[in-house]
Amino acid sequence: MKCPSCKIEMEQLVEGIYQCPQCRKILKQKDESTPITTEKKEDLFGFKDGEYFHTKLSLNKEYEICDKGIIVHSSNTRVLAALICHSSILKEEKYVRISWWKTYQHAGMFKIYNRTVLQNTIKALEKIEEAFDEQWNWIGKFGNQKTKSEEEKEKEKKLEIIKARIIENRTCPNCQQKMEKYKSHYLCQHCSEIVILEGYNQPIFNIDPSDLNLKFQTNFPINFYLPVSGITVKWLVGEWKSIVVIYSKDLESKKWLRFYWWNRDFTNLIKHGQRDMSMNTQMGWKSQRGVSSPNIYDKKILKPLIDALKKIASELKWEN
Repeated sequence: MKCPSCKIEMEQLVEGIYQCPQCRKILKQKDESTPITTEKKEDLFGFKDGEYFHTKLSLNKEYEICDKGIIVHSSNTRVLAALICHSSILKEEKYVRISWWKTYQHAGMFKIYNRTVLQNTIKALEKIEEAFDEQWNWIGKFGNQKTKSEEEKEKEKKLEIIKARIIENRTCPNCQQKMEKYKSHYLCQHCSEIVILEGYNQPIFNIDPSDLNLKFQTNFPINFYLPVSGITVKWLVGEWKSIVVIYSKDLESKKWLRFYWWNRDFTNLIKHGQRDMSMNTQMGWKSQRGVSSPNIYDKKILKPLIDALKKIASELKWEN
């Protein structure tokens, strides 16, 4: 039996119980007689009824209802699926959930609530697939390697204008009214929009997902691991979603893809004028509760995931 983290043979302690000699992790041998499988092999990349994910893969109806979904990848111990869901209360408000299960238990999730973020996610995955080899080694190019398109120039100009208006006139980026200035932020009394001040009073404001440049970057609030490179697909003052290739600081050769979803805790910022610097917080950001470990280790899974998300976009009429 091999350690899932170190990929080396584990030592047997007693019958059915093993320990990794390197990371000291202890695992119980799985019962291979009950593998996780799909009901019909021919439906592997087709839509399954949502009830399947509730009955077979422990998706909890108390919190959300799955209408239908596509199993992207499955093995004896793991399942990755892309789902169309809605909350148990708001039935008409659909969203996309990329879900990971490990031995029937929830292992990770990444939720997408609108068309633009879904399209950003698809484009980001396509860029990542092109920029990394099979071992997640970077083979792309950083920086501005080509002439910017007129659309890219317009996006940058738009954001610079918003930023300048905030700094010079305290103009709300949402309703264009004048905001009140506080120690660490601006607050609009008309629409409740908030703008955070960081560094030398640099404004941090909500950016429409359609205005994101989807370029590779390395500056992410990641705990425990280090980023190779990634792409931001959603950026709001209080919410940040990115897809990043990361590696272990203890073993640089071990790389994989991870979906990140952070929230900003405004309590300390507004009350005391400083970021939250508590445990599990980086740069004032905390991981969204319940996200767990949405990882992809095998790059070959990217293509079927992209295809599944495109099918879901078509089903929801969320195409470009």
